[in-house]
Formats: sequence, structure tokens, C-alpha cells
Amino acid sequence: MKLTFTSFDIRTTVAELQKSIVGLRVNQIYDIDHKTYLLKLHKPEHKDVLLIESASRLHTTSYEWPKSPAPSGFSMKLRKHLRNKRLESVQQLGADRVVQLTFGSGPAQHHLIIELYDRGNITLTDANYTILIILRPRTDAEETRLAAHEVYPLNNMRVVRDPPSLEQIAAALRGAKPALNVKKVLNPLLDCGGGVLEHELTLAGLSGCTASAVSPEQL
Repeated sequence: MKLTFTSFDIRTTVAELQKSIVGLRVNQIYDIDHKTYLLKLHKPEHKDVLLIESASRLHTTSYEWPKSPAPSGFSMKLRKHLRNKRLESVQQLGADRVVQLTFGSGPAQHHLIIELYDRGNITLTDANYTILIILRPRTDAEETRLAAHEVYPLNNMRVVRDPPSLEQIAAALRGAKPALNVKKVLNPLLDCGGGVLEHELTLAGLSGCTASAVSPEQL
């Protein structure tokens, strides 16, 4: 299992979780360490366990993880708000490495927001995205304060972009230094991540090529 998820990993993981755990209820919540938590989910004919590691990963697991002998304060607060609630949806927020789990509906709805990038976090909000508890309170570079009673900054998420046009690719290649690797030229235009881009360039026979050696029609 990968310990660091790319944006593409998150997109595929979210698609799998939508099929496997949406509709299940939270039975119990445990902590493994200060940044890793287990959500035990169930319905009459199905059980599953979701592992959440702040800043790193999110996936179901069948491994018997060693649990802390006593639940942390963070786990206790998650239990207070989420136990017996139904998981209604799993979604990626924008193009960022952020996943939102939505539990319950109406005024009793809660959102568990998991940030899977460096300095990432785990945040529980109410239906209006007011923060109830956050694993690691902080102030971002933009002076956005992430702490209890503040509103989670959904507007800071990167918006999903349309694929670049042939004209945009041509302009990027023309404006790049001739010896620059084509992967470095194209990566800023795409939301798929470097791993997927490298795979596609390899399939096209263009891996390792420089900007001057590639025409837009080859891509």
C-alpha cells in the first residue's frame, strides 16, 4: 500500500470508496497513533474498516492494526459526533488532495475533511462547515485560521480544470527552454499528477524527450 497519495490516487480511491462504504454506519472509532485513525463501519450484511492517516493516505483495511489502549481526546470527540451516523458520500474537493466524508443529513449532518498533502490535517465540521474539532490547529500562509469555531475554507480549493487545448500545449512548448524535459513543460497544465503523465508519455514514446523534440500533434 502506498504511503503517499497523488491526486490521481485520490480520485481512484474515492471512486472505490463510493462503491464499498457509502451507506454504512459508524460503529466505532479508534486511534493507532497521533495522526492515524480507524473508522469501523457496518450495516447488517456488510462490515468494513477505513484507515485515515493525516497528510498521507485513506483506504479500507482488513489488517488488525494495534490500537491505542485508551482513546485520545480527538477520537472521543469524533465518536461523540459520528457514532451511529450513516456515511452519505465520499468526494474529492476540487483538484486538491482533500477528501470529504459526509455523515448524516439535514442539520445533524457532519463533514470529515481529510487533507492528504504535506502539513495535511483531519477536520470535523458541522453541516455549515463550521469547524468542531481539528487535529492540528494552524494558520495558513494566506492568514486563513484553521481552528475550532472557524469556517473551513472551501474557497481555497483548486478548481478542476478542463484538459489543455492543442493551442495551449503548443504555446507551452514554444515558451519552454529547448532542453527542458517535456514532462516538466506539461505538468503545470494538468491535474493528473506526474506519475500519470510519465505513464502516458512512455506509451507515446516520448518519455525523456525535450521540449524542442516534441510537437503538439504527437501528444
